[in-house]
Amino acid sequence: MRKKYTIVVIPSNSSKTRRLSITRAMLILLVFGLCSLAGTTLYLAQERVHTARHLAKLSPLENQNQTQKELLEKFNAKLQSLDNNLIQLKQQEEKLRIMASLKPGKEKDDLGVGGVSKDALPEGLEKLAPSEQRFIRRLNRQFQDIEKRTTEQESAFKDLLRAFRDRSILLAHTPSIWPVKGWLSSSFGYRRSPFTNRREFHAGIDIVAREGTSIFAPADGVVISDRRAVGYGKILKIQHMQGIVTSFAHNSVHLVKVGQRIRRGDIIAKVGSTGRSTGPHLHYEVRINGVAINPRLYIVE
Repeated sequence: MRKKYTIVVIPSNSSKTRRLSITRAMLILLVFGLCSLAGTTLYLAQERVHTARHLAKLSPLENQNQTQKELLEKFNAKLQSLDNNLIQLKQQEEKLRIMASLKPGKEKDDLGVGGVSKDALPEGLEKLAPSEQRFIRRLNRQFQDIEKRTTEQESAFKDLLRAFRDRSILLAHTPSIWPVKGWLSSSFGYRRSPFTNRREFHAGIDIVAREGTSIFAPADGVVISDRRAVGYGKILKIQHMQGIVTSFAHNSVHLVKVGQRIRRGDIIAKVGSTGRSTGPHLHYEVRINGVAINPRLYIVE
């Protein structure tokens, strides 16, 4: 016969008692259940505390990640700005080479050399997420490219500096500044005539400015012509070295005379609207041995 245990239940608001008879197996099962329930409760309480601590640490990490992301984006924008500056420097270099009669700069051939070495990458990169790794690798490639181009540009400008020192007199006679402060209204080359509406070749550039605005000599030279011409109105011409002649038309008044030597930056005339003109502006030409050249090729300002 199985041994049984009796559990007496005494209600707090009654004098009657209740008796429950259970077997030993049932008692063991009950005790085991109570212990399991207590253990589970204790485990869940510990997990709750752990989760709360983890969440408390997670919030600052999210803010830190957001800050890092913003810094990386700003860094990327800065690299893009540096890239644009290098492009502008390259354009300036080509203009200076034209002035110094140097051959265009050659691009260095780096075929067969590529990729990024493991040593060149920041430490701990493998700990980042894949998207962050790709972003860091791309920034690193951009940085290396800009570093390489900066070194090449520095070398190119050193070569130009030596050339300028050797050609200082020649360069002083090369037109290189805007002859008047204004805005460009008509470029060099073929255009639609504002008078006949026909296609015609425009041998210079037109710069709109208020009447009476000062016109500056773009280089050292000698005044060789001061007269009126059909269509051009009052026109002034300056002879420079190497067959370069600059012309300034539609002027209101001339402040220099034929045979007078001038220096770059001297005021030579005032803007007007003489001759065939739709309004006050300067028609500016650059010719080499009589052949019209785009003046903007020489302007480095």
